[in-house]
Amino acid sequence: MTPRFSQSRMLAQPRHRFVMTQVATAATLLMTLGAGGAMAQQAQPAAPASAASAADASVERVVVKGIRRSLETTMGLKRDAQGVVDGIVAEDIGKFPDTNLAESLQRISGVSIDRSIGEGSRITVRGAGPDYNLILLNGRQMPGASIADTGASNSRAFDFANLASESVSALEVFKTSRASSPSGGIGAVVNIKTARPFDNPGLQASVGLKGVFDNSAGRLPEALQGNSVTPELSGIYSNTFADGKFGVAITGSYQERELGFNQASVPNGWRPFAGDENNWGTIPQPGTPGSENITNRPKPSDIYSVPQNIMYGVNAVKRQRTNGQLTLQYAPIKELTATLDYTYSQNKLQNKRHELSAWFNFGPSVSSWTDGPVAAPKFYSETINPATSDIAMAGAQYATKNENKSTGLNLA
Repeated sequence: MTPRFSQSRMLAQPRHRFVMTQVATAATLLMTLGAGGAMAQQAQPAAPASAASAADASVERVVVKGIRRSLETTMGLKRDAQGVVDGIVAEDIGKFPDTNLAESLQRISGVSIDRSIGEGSRITVRGAGPDYNLILLNGRQMPGASIADTGASNSRAFDFANLASESVSALEVFKTSRASSPSGGIGAVVNIKTARPFDNPGLQASVGLKGVFDNSAGRLPEALQGNSVTPELSGIYSNTFADGKFGVAITGSYQERELGFNQASVPNGWRPFAGDENNWGTIPQPGTPGSENITNRPKPSDIYSVPQNIMYGVNAVKRQRTNGQLTLQYAPIKELTATLDYTYSQNKLQNKRHELSAWFNFGPSVSSWTDGPVAAPKFYSETINPATSDIAMAGAQYATKNENKSTGLNLA
């Protein structure tokens, strides 16, 4: 019993001293603070109530802008919306994340894009193709028809390459149906929101000058080469008047791009054969003339295909995209806002194309093949007589223009 009592006593004594030290220290701090407070009261008399009110009134607000504000706005859009909604909000007026709307949309989960001449064009949402997504501009449906390769398209898909991003303030992707949105989007309903003066009260202005560098045109023949650096101009003006009851916003943009690409293709398809088949168009069988020119011959049980023709093409493309928008807003009373907006977009493409093509005669050939059971040619060539063979050359110049004029009036 004695050792336990001694041990308890040894533990209790330091704890007792520690508590006493805390109490003494706290008392000392209270005395010091009290003295300091008394000295402060003597040095600075209490401010009058009117001065305190003036100090409270002069407190400035801290407004967060830029990337952080756009991210917070995007999170609020998803949090406050009814249903499953994703979105992208511009960092500031005239500063959308990408110069192409489709390329911005692919940042959203479940959204992928198709490309045309290297630029984002159409979107696929959760596996539903471009024809099954509905595109809105400020809540109204956008036309899906467009001209492609000099022929009218029967597609319902909207081409985002027709719209510049400078005047866009937000993109909303509704992945579930809503009563307030038009029906028709199986994959999603995408709403493109443009800049409105009441969203950014006061005078707002932005001017942009950019250059696009594309060296693909330099790989074309000299007669088809274009400029590797082309301009992009944009401007936006927004202002509110009459104590915020009237607002006007004007945006405009012009973009040029010159590019080129080369092609090698088999436009008329392939002829399939069994590995041991002997027919017109088949490769020479073992022991026949020309069979020694075949590397890794397909086995008798394999399937292989030979090309019917070959075509080489060089293409020069020039694009001009012009966008403009005028938005007027009027709020005579707090409970009513009228918005009238007009959007114009024009996308012009000029093409120059040179072609060289030839049909195979399935005569003496040299070829190399992959392993079966479906063998593909690594290399296939024929020596042909130009005088008796079907060789063609072609040249073409053509242009397309897509133009959209959209007017909307909204009363909220």
